[in-house]
Amino acid sequence: MSASLPASHDDAPTPSPAVTAPGEVLFREKLVPSVGTWVLVVVFGLAVFLVGAPISIPIGTAVAVVLAGLLGVILTATSPVLEVTPESLQVGRAHIERRYVGRAEAFRGDAARIAAGPAADGRAYMCFRPWVSPVVRIRIDDPADPTPYWLANARHPEDLVRALGGDPDQQDEHALEYTEPAASPEDNPGWRR
Repeated sequence: MSASLPASHDDAPTPSPAVTAPGEVLFREKLVPSVGTWVLVVVFGLAVFLVGAPISIPIGTAVAVVLAGLLGVILTATSPVLEVTPESLQVGRAHIERRYVGRAEAFRGDAARIAAGPAADGRAYMCFRPWVSPVVRIRIDDPADPTPYWLANARHPEDLVRALGGDPDQQDEHALEYTEPAASPEDNPGWRR
C-alpha cells in the first residue's frame, strides 16, 4: 500500500527522467580489482611468506602481510573512475566536456578484444585494466583535439553508453573497421619479399 502525500506534493510536477540537474551523476563506475586479482594478491603474499619464513616466521609473516597489503592499496588507489554528468565525462585522469562527446559504442567478447587491440587507433586515449574485459569506444567531436576517440574498460558498458545518450541495442554490429591480416604472402599479393 502506498501512503498518501500531502496535497502540496500532489500538485507538484514530476521531473522528467530526461531532465537532469547540473552536477548530477548519471553513471559512475570504479574499476576496482576483480576477485581473481585479489586471489593473486593473496598468492603473492604467500610467496613472500615462503621466501621469508626460513629466515624467521614472524618476520616472513610481517613482510608478506605488509607487501600484499601495499599491493592491494596500490591496485585500489590507482583504479580509474568512469563518471558521466550532464556537463562532463571523466575516464581515469582524462576529463572532457559533454559537448565534445560523440557516439559511444559498447563491445564485449571478441569484439572487445578487437576494439582494444588490432582495430584500435594509436591516437586514441586508452584506459584499460586487465581484470575488466568489456570496452566502450567514445568518439570525440572536438576539431581541435587530434584524439579520435576514448577507449576504456567498463564492467557495465551498455549503461555507460545509455548515460552518454546512446542506445546500445541500436549499435552497428559492423562498427569495427578491421580485417584479419593475411597469414602468408600467398594470401596477400601486396606483401614484399
